[in-house]
Amino acid sequence: MAFSVFSFRKWLKRRFYVFGANSRASVSVEMAFILPTFAAMAFLTWDAGTVYTQYKRGTRHYYALGDIMSGQTTDVTCGRLDTISELVYDSYAAGNWARRPEKGSGVSFDESGALDFRFIIHMMQVEEQPDGSFDSKVNWSYYRTGQDMDNIDKKKHYGPGEYVDTPNGLRIDGLEYVWIEARLFIAPAINYLGIFDYSEKENQTHKEVELDKYFPLRFVTALNLVEDSANNDYFTEKCWDSSTYVKP
Repeated sequence: MAFSVFSFRKWLKRRFYVFGANSRASVSVEMAFILPTFAAMAFLTWDAGTVYTQYKRGTRHYYALGDIMSGQTTDVTCGRLDTISELVYDSYAAGNWARRPEKGSGVSFDESGALDFRFIIHMMQVEEQPDGSFDSKVNWSYYRTGQDMDNIDKKKHYGPGEYVDTPNGLRIDGLEYVWIEARLFIAPAINYLGIFDYSEKENQTHKEVELDKYFPLRFVTALNLVEDSANNDYFTEKCWDSSTYVKP
């Protein structure tokens, strides 16, 4: 028995020498180490591209939303704002595998907005002050976001009748412009696979990006928010002007 074990050891040692001297064997060992590394690098590169694609897709559609609003030629209603917003979201969501639909309800863009596509539309009017400075008054607001417009993550949000600083390039007394106050929630692709549960408050695995876009009106000097009683299109809890807005 001892002799056979000794012979086996010699045979095994000799086979290891032969394996080490074989160039094909060394390639196999190298591939065993290198292939997972290259696979991980490829996945991370693809994942970074996914994050960038989601950011660009979101910013393009927020721009489209503001562009549509600034091109209106007649006063708008809350129902019309719903239609415009939902059309833009449908375009954002079409073919966008990485978007986050609402869990449970099956509705991706309900009254409270989407998980990853939130915004507030403000209609602003520039006013020149006696000291020569320029402030912008919020004439009306419409929002599709998951929390109250005045307290989103404790950030100050302005409602109708309030004033904000006027951006450079828009400081013209009387000018009306659209302010799209938007937020994107972007996470690596691995999060979409269900490995991490998305929760804005409990699991900060996403990146929150805040965007502000401004669009002067192109075809009219003023764009008002009105009610259409004939079609039961009234102001709602997400759609106010300065006469109906009550700050919480």
